[in-house]
Amino acid sequence: MAGPALRLSALAIASVNGLGFAATALTQSHALTDLCGTAGFVAGAWATHGAACRAAGRRLLAPTRGLALTLAVSAWAARLGGHLFARVLKTGKDERLDPLFGSPYPLKLAGFWCAQAAWAWIGLLPVVAVHARPATKIGAFSGAALAAAAAALGVEAAADAQKSAFRADPANAGKHCDAGLFAVVQHPNYSAEIAFWSALTLAAGPATLAAAPWALASPSFSYFLITRVSGIPPLRERSARVYGRAWADYDARTPRLLPRWAGGRARGE
Repeated sequence: MAGPALRLSALAIASVNGLGFAATALTQSHALTDLCGTAGFVAGAWATHGAACRAAGRRLLAPTRGLALTLAVSAWAARLGGHLFARVLKTGKDERLDPLFGSPYPLKLAGFWCAQAAWAWIGLLPVVAVHARPATKIGAFSGAALAAAAAALGVEAAADAQKSAFRADPANAGKHCDAGLFAVVQHPNYSAEIAFWSALTLAAGPATLAAAPWALASPSFSYFLITRVSGIPPLRERSARVYGRAWADYDARTPRLLPRWAGGRARGE
């Protein structure tokens, strides 16, 4: 039964985000937001993995599908959380979070942290589904999906590194990043993020997904957030405001998420 694992995941995630909210509300700092947001994934994954191991009488680090997915989530969180934490330490703030510190304070901030906890809980559904089932072998299908998830994580890291290097070059001051992977699609980091969660969901295995189809909400929710809520929409609005005509030209010639040779269109996915 998945109920206990779902509840344990929710408790672990809520604990991390609750502490993050309290610290943020007291300090009014942007620094902990993304770090705690990704740490919630790690807490939920390891909590349910530990419970599954105890129930089955297995060692915590026994080579199982559950461990593989838990380690994949941990690697994703360390990479993304570390990158965003380093960035906010460098810039001092994240302008996207400014409205959360306005009136009525701290209700808006609390709402955001609740939404961030929900993001982690939904994102972890494939991992919880695996931990709720007795199957332990990784298998060829899950292995291939995990390899795809690792490749997506590498692309995401490369995209973030390329954008950071572009912005660090004084010659690019005031310019929109259109180099490297950003010359292929507008948002290679977001493309890789969606691919990562899609591959991780497939790594749960056909039998697990057939028994727990609700796990498919993870990549669907990731796609929804990125394309409709907190990813692409505010970034497009800011780019149009800051870069003007240069952004309009880039937007016209560059597909958003998929390269043209993979079916992408100039102004869509």
